[in-house]
Amino acid sequence: MEKEKRRLAGLLEKAVGGMVPNEKFGLLFSAGIDSATIALLLKRFRPEFTCLFACVEGIGEPKDLAFAKELSAELGLKLEIVSVKPEEVPCLALRAMKLVNSANPVTIGVALPILACCERAKELGIKALFSGMGSDEIFLGYAKFRSSANPKADSLKALEKLHSDDLLRDKALCASCGISLKAPFLDNKVIEFAFSLPLESALSGSRNKLILRETAKALGLKEKFAERKKVAAQYGSNFDRCLERLARQSGAKTKSEYLSRLKPKNAEPIACLFSGGKDSCLALWLMQKQNYEVKCLVSILPKNEDSFMYHKPDPKILKLQSSALGIPLLLASTAGEKEKELSALKSALSSAKKEFGIQGVVSGALYSNYQAGRIQKICSDLGLRLHSPLWHRKQLDELHELEKAGFVFVISKIAAKGLSEKWLGKPVGKKEISELAELERLLCFNVAGEGGEYESLVLDAPNFGKRIALKKFSKKMRNEFTGCLKIGNAVLAKRKA
Repeated sequence: MEKEKRRLAGLLEKAVGGMVPNEKFGLLFSAGIDSATIALLLKRFRPEFTCLFACVEGIGEPKDLAFAKELSAELGLKLEIVSVKPEEVPCLALRAMKLVNSANPVTIGVALPILACCERAKELGIKALFSGMGSDEIFLGYAKFRSSANPKADSLKALEKLHSDDLLRDKALCASCGISLKAPFLDNKVIEFAFSLPLESALSGSRNKLILRETAKALGLKEKFAERKKVAAQYGSNFDRCLERLARQSGAKTKSEYLSRLKPKNAEPIACLFSGGKDSCLALWLMQKQNYEVKCLVSILPKNEDSFMYHKPDPKILKLQSSALGIPLLLASTAGEKEKELSALKSALSSAKKEFGIQGVVSGALYSNYQAGRIQKICSDLGLRLHSPLWHRKQLDELHELEKAGFVFVISKIAAKGLSEKWLGKPVGKKEISELAELERLLCFNVAGEGGEYESLVLDAPNFGKRIALKKFSKKMRNEFTGCLKIGNAVLAKRKA
């Protein structure tokens, strides 16, 4: 344990030190073991940071407030208490729901104190906020791990969920105030170390996060704070209690019903980056389910078959899909040269903003940082919000979701070992998904095709008014594993029952 403590202290110190910015920064502070440990380490680099704690006033003493005051005084930290009045919570909740695209009471309960801190941090000129997120996932902090048959496996699942849900939520909240989020516990080397530990270094009897608690004590944290039991942010800050009270006062049976009533019926008008493939079609449908009004489809046609950014869809199919969806289509072309091809997208989105008044853009990106980063830069330049509802969703889960929701799509292009001519034009159902999953297992194959293994073409979807029927097509093969579908004739037809 002594060796492990020294190793963890060194890794955390390096992670924190590497994230300390030159500009003014702060710490989301609950006085729990996670934020307390980060506070101790931040003091070694730049002690003039601000700790922020948000709570609802006037409905009883928040559970975390006394600890936050006591620990900040103990460590000589500057504490900024962000007090929110109960009558201010509905407006704050509305802003949070718009930012995180959710009316889930747990999601919003956690988002409320973070957003309140972010908005106050912006007023204080703070440009970055440190967070203790990730600690519970990697050091087995949740109660469910104690009763788990395989805590390590469940810990990995929790970490994956954090990346796909919680991290995106908190980044969106921070970004809305021009603030960057710093999460030292999500440093790769810290995560690798945590998963290399024997189980008893994290769980021992009724104690959890054992290694972190012992490391914090070695760094100078008193035992009463190091051994303090976890209180979820929404409970320790009174935001959950306030939501319950507001729900009762409104006549709603549950917090979920109250938040659903509060959420606006029509969200911001958006454009969809549209290739006609499964990812863009699923992302579009998911945004429509959240009541976003998709004003137009934006499709870029690269002349280069091997464009870095875009598929090369068939324009006549795009027009049929546009008609089936009842959404106008904006087409733009590009030579497809690396980096230069971005100017076509920026120009098209600028036109969509002027013509349709869009305020946001939806992308079907899953894991491609190359695509996502460049699209985000363009959206930021144009003052548009980027929505990526599929971001870091497990690829196999996406395929199952498409099949379950009733999407009908075929493989339109292949470029990977394991695929052959027989896949071209082939509808993808449960059997084909299993075959793709087996290729992933055997050949390090991206089951969703995001590595360029294949491209898809959606012929029918839950939001299509009509389906697309391929009347005439041929298959053109470059070699054994590379080829594409050439569509001669396609029409709109009545959807199958």
